[in-house]
Amino acid sequence: MPVIMVVDDEKYVRESFGKILNKEGYDTKLAANGEEVLALLEEVPVDLILMDFKMPGMDGIEACRRIRGNNKTKSIPIIMVTAYPQERESAFKAGADDFVTKPADPKDVLIHIKAVLRIQELTKELIKAKAYLEDLRKEYNEW
Repeated sequence: MPVIMVVDDEKYVRESFGKILNKEGYDTKLAANGEEVLALLEEVPVDLILMDFKMPGMDGIEACRRIRGNNKTKSIPIIMVTAYPQERESAFKAGADDFVTKPADPKDVLIHIKAVLRIQELTKELIKAKAYLEDLRKEYNEW
């Protein structure tokens, strides 16, 4: 079961998304801001981060940059959520993989989550296949 971290400074939003995702079979971890998500990522492995753009303290953009700058967390997919669609470019420049505009329809968010997780799964399969082909190439060259 994939683990999704929901990061939002609004407790109601954070808990609502957590409940929706739990009902869909996802395990969830909740964080209230950028500092909290970075601390939790040191302790808990996650498969995807659903993160608010604007938060007090460290905002989603800075948290995204730091996640991308850490070798341990840089490949975790991040979906940025915001009420400001004009911030889309900033989100992608910081390293977000996808973007959802508030108020977000839970069905749309689930579609984005499933798509991003599928891309992540296919990327992992591609990396394995590439490693396998590299091993075959090395064996062939040793003949």
